[in-house]
Amino acid sequence: MEPFTQLTAVAAPLDIAKIDTGMIVPGRFQRIHRRPGHADFANAFLHDLRFDEYDQPRPDFVLNQPPYKDARILVTAADFGCGSSRESAAYAVLDYGFRALIGPGFGDVFYGNCMQNGVLPVVLADQAVQALRRQLIDAPGANVTVDLPNQTVTAPDGTRYAFDIDPTRKQRLINGLDDVGVTLTHLPDIEAFEARYRAEMPWLATII
Repeated sequence: MEPFTQLTAVAAPLDIAKIDTGMIVPGRFQRIHRRPGHADFANAFLHDLRFDEYDQPRPDFVLNQPPYKDARILVTAADFGCGSSRESAAYAVLDYGFRALIGPGFGDVFYGNCMQNGVLPVVLADQAVQALRRQLIDAPGANVTVDLPNQTVTAPDGTRYAFDIDPTRKQRLINGLDDVGVTLTHLPDIEAFEARYRAEMPWLATII
């Protein structure tokens, strides 16, 4: 997955609480096959908020407004990503173009799924998130900087907020490593073990 270090980008304010994974990816999109290198879940992302029943864009929805169309950071309200554990919700966030989410809290499983897919979910105090959203509403298209090595978020007015993150997850994101990637860093040890296993217990190696 793509490493995450520092991102300065347009941020979009989404002031809707308790957006669950079923809203992030409606159930009818669950059968989509995700192909490496393709943004297959981009259209599914918040589809029923972005489009009406005739599949026409809702002009009043924030992500359909021109200043926010190139946003790569989403500033959310409380409990974004709550609900079921569908990993496709994290796929959709990434495929739509977001590399960072900022909010007062996220669904636990969704939080982990984002980390596994190269999306950084930043938890800040609710007061800080509200202040950040107000700035983005007052200055549409403004940039926000998310600095993972220094664990800070810099608002358009220069206010800097610190955030916490598990050290192991932090290093994985910085190095672009998911679970498979971490396993592959130990490939020489794995291969050495397999060779030793076959040499010491050939009668077992032939039946496994």
